[in-house]
Amino acid sequence: MDKLSHLPPEEVEELRKYLKENWYDAQNDYYRLQLAHNWSPPNPHYPHRYDYMLDLGIIQNPGKRGRKIPCINTRNDHRLYNKTTVLYWMESATGMTRRRGPITLGGIWNTWTDALGREPQIQFDEFFAVPIHVKEVYAKTVPGILRVHEHNYAQIRKTIEENNRTDALAKSSAPRLDTKYFKLQPICEALVVIFDEYKSSTPGKRADGHYHYDDFAQDQSVLLVRTGNEKRLSAPINFESLKDDALPPARRERMGAVDVIRVPLQTGVRFVASLQLREEATFPESALVGPHISMEPNHPFLKWEKQAREYADEKVADALARGRIEPSATLAAVKKCVLRWRDYSRHFEPVEFVLNWI
Repeated sequence: MDKLSHLPPEEVEELRKYLKENWYDAQNDYYRLQLAHNWSPPNPHYPHRYDYMLDLGIIQNPGKRGRKIPCINTRNDHRLYNKTTVLYWMESATGMTRRRGPITLGGIWNTWTDALGREPQIQFDEFFAVPIHVKEVYAKTVPGILRVHEHNYAQIRKTIEENNRTDALAKSSAPRLDTKYFKLQPICEALVVIFDEYKSSTPGKRADGHYHYDDFAQDQSVLLVRTGNEKRLSAPINFESLKDDALPPARRERMGAVDVIRVPLQTGVRFVASLQLREEATFPESALVGPHISMEPNHPFLKWEKQAREYADEKVADALARGRIEPSATLAAVKKCVLRWRDYSRHFEPVEFVLNWI
């Protein structure tokens, strides 16, 4: 921004901060828009679209002839990184329009951020869970879901190990993220969430003129299921604190020794958040935020800071090249000019998960 030497240094710094905030706002908007797609159940009218939530597929088990295993496509393994758990969205809960996916997401987002006391760190693609759609032909019982989850988790662990080998990096075309910062969370191995029944709910507008996600979410419920793989946790998971909020299981199947409980959706989200906070308190180095954050160049926070700074410089350079900034322009005039000529392919108005819902 040396060509703005007519402005005092503090105003140049204010302009840079203004543009960096503009860049971060746009990234946040894009992340929320992408989440809305990722939490939309597959549309049967467009089965080949890839902008819906993950869907289980079938692969042949190389170790056992004739046996097929439900799993996610290996190109989507990265979607599970830095998610506290996995939400298996059963086909029995998809008898709704696609609109209900983002509305359910809105209730989860509000509850999750309130329970953690902060919004998710989008630089890490951090969130409560990754949703995976499950057709009944692939799994329709809780033990069946646990078998699917065990295979998926083992598959992703294998992918991480392969991506850490130099020779594999050159051959793989799948998305690769630095597993120092993007990894599987221990709770994800130990606990899964199952959304298996959808209760039709049409909440009315409140006095503020908006529909509220929380009014919809409070009518939904989920199953919390322990997988039995808790060796990497600081302590075993215990559902005792949830007994007062427990709902009837509403499933006619043999659970065997599976430890499972049905609770309201928001109660389940808060419980998972409490587990994450417990693990972060016990293992501070595992937290994605905090005083231990590295200052290495490849750290996501520093990479975003660098991109935001480069964006600010590019926008000023572009406006200068177009002759839009007068040699004696004030800070207010420069701001107006840069905003007018910003890149609309990357910046847009704030996106809600669903219009008129908060």
